Amino acid sequence: MYTFVEIETKSNKLINTKTMKAIPKTYEYYRIKTLNSEFQIEFDSLKEFTKYAEKSGIKNIFLLSADKEIPERFAMVANGGILFHNNCGFLTLEDFNNSIHNNYPDAELFYNGRELGFDRYEEYKMSIETGITDAGAYDLLKKDGYIEGFKQYESTLAQNKDGFFPPEITNAYELEKYKTAKKFDTIQEFINACEKGFELPSEYRESNGKNYLNYKDYKTGSANGFLFGKDYYVAIEKGIETIEEFNKYLSFIALNMPKSAFDEIIVITMASQFTEGKKISVNKIFENLQEEKKVFANEDGTMPNWFISSLKTLPELITFLKESDLVTKYGSFDDDGQYFQKKKLNDRTVVVDGANVSYGKAGGSDTKPLWKNILIMVKFLVEKGFNDITVFTDASLKHRLTDKEHVPEIQKLCKFQYTPADKPADMYLITYVKQNHCLIVTNDKFRDWKVLDPWVAQNIDYYTLTYMITDDVVIMPEFQD
Repeated sequence: MYTFVEIETKSNKLINTKTMKAIPKTYEYYRIKTLNSEFQIEFDSLKEFTKYAEKSGIKNIFLLSADKEIPERFAMVANGGILFHNNCGFLTLEDFNNSIHNNYPDAELFYNGRELGFDRYEEYKMSIETGITDAGAYDLLKKDGYIEGFKQYESTLAQNKDGFFPPEITNAYELEKYKTAKKFDTIQEFINACEKGFELPSEYRESNGKNYLNYKDYKTGSANGFLFGKDYYVAIEKGIETIEEFNKYLSFIALNMPKSAFDEIIVITMASQFTEGKKISVNKIFENLQEEKKVFANEDGTMPNWFISSLKTLPELITFLKESDLVTKYGSFDDDGQYFQKKKLNDRTVVVDGANVSYGKAGGSDTKPLWKNILIMVKFLVEKGFNDITVFTDASLKHRLTDKEHVPEIQKLCKFQYTPADKPADMYLITYVKQNHCLIVTNDKFRDWKVLDPWVAQNIDYYTLTYMITDDVVIMPEFQD
């Protein structure tokens, strides 16, 4: 004997009291008070119960109310028997099938998710984890990448405790709000900045452009005067703290003498700057070396770790003055007199600033540049006994100067080279003088370079030969009687 009542339905949709969305109706439901039969079958699972109903074409499902001992059950009648299973918290089999299709593990989570507007369990689960309980807001954040972005943010936070991770960001919505307020361009930029310890996008972008690895290095390096991270990290490796000390270190590195100790480079520089023909006692050179080294010393008088020294004693200095090819090209050491004598000026290597000399005099903007002036200068240097002459000029000169007939003769008298088009000719000239300690014929004062390069400010004037060309005659103070 069966007693039942039909549950409320609307049109062809079944509307659940706990859900915001309609699910297509497949079965007809009847709520009954009792259901008795000697032939009863309880299915192993609600899934098996639903499967049997579908295969058997059964559309009428009974709902048996729960009592103290037995929970509410779904039931159907087939072949005179009663087939049933616990409803597992689901109001309808449609809801159960929908939960399986969308990966919900149980009825409670299914109805909670549906009530908030989430069809799939993965999205509902993520919404709970990120604190976003509105499906519309969740979909918008997902579309803009904040859902995946927050997962990456959490992963980065877990792996890097030394970065800057705002405590107020606990979900994707707060990530979007914070990133937008701080004006980061992208989620990835924000996460990268956090990982490196940056709070402000402006500082993060600036540090990136200067190749700093993190916020701490960026602030420390900038405070100590290091414009670029690459310089700061070299300084750290060498135990250098300030930009002033780093520039002292660079003054040696720029000379491109990797096989020479730093005190040897000081002596080579001194030798290149001694007055022509002058005799300097080895004791005086040793004394000058000690004074020059003080410039690089620490406040307590000790030499920094990066300062490589090999001339700690007078005998070591004497051996170096006698045997170093880098010194003997500027002069020779007399064992008997214990002095170093500088070579004559014309025994030196000389480089000619072709673009400058082409004008023939200082401030030559009011004169016409000519290859002829360069030829006159080269002939003058040859007459004065120079036999190692190189003319450097920028590539554009060959297009600007019209008297090209003089170029072949210039090339016969000396070495001739155009400087690379992608670099200023002055840079090429200065580098050449630095590395060779040679003379340079020019009226250029290199004022801009003296501001940029401490070595140029301190040394370039020692190597410069100024001149004037008038009526095809060279006037050079160093060779006036």
